Amino acid sequence: MLDRSTRRLPAVLLAAAFLAVPAGSAAFATEARANSHPIDRNDFAAVLDVAKGYGEAELTRTESGDPVVAGDINGAAYQLFFLDCRKNRDCRTLNFYAIWDTADVSLDLVNRWNAAGAYNKAYLTEDGMPVIELNASNTDLTRERLSDLFDRWTVTLAEFPRNVLDQAGR
Repeated sequence: MLDRSTRRLPAVLLAAAFLAVPAGSAAFATEARANSHPIDRNDFAAVLDVAKGYGEAELTRTESGDPVVAGDINGAAYQLFFLDCRKNRDCRTLNFYAIWDTADVSLDLVNRWNAAGAYNKAYLTEDGMPVIELNASNTDLTRERLSDLFDRWTVTLAEFPRNVLDQAGR
């Protein structure tokens, strides 16, 4: 028969192994966060820097004074609005926005686009001009997350004309 200390040893080793896994995972998660290049809500220059990696871009202001990035990606003009701001700072939402001066797009085409996509929304203005948007939270924004948003936006700016605008004339 085994004495008590011998029977407890496997249980102690097993418990130590389980405790080591979460500690290692937490250390990895902390290291990953440290390497994620955070962007402060008011660091509009950092957002502009990422935008310039995708094409021409400049930082301007709306009539109310909120910041906006006006840019061009592969020939498609867009604006990146900072929304839900307090006194033109501490903006909580990013709004990627593009509009086309094409009035012959049907609502059916726009609805098909919306049904097929998970990240963007499209609609027609009162004048019948097609618009696409991509909204995202500005909370805990990192360069990597913003680059991912710009990657999605770049694809959208290429696919929307091809799948909606080019189909409008047919």
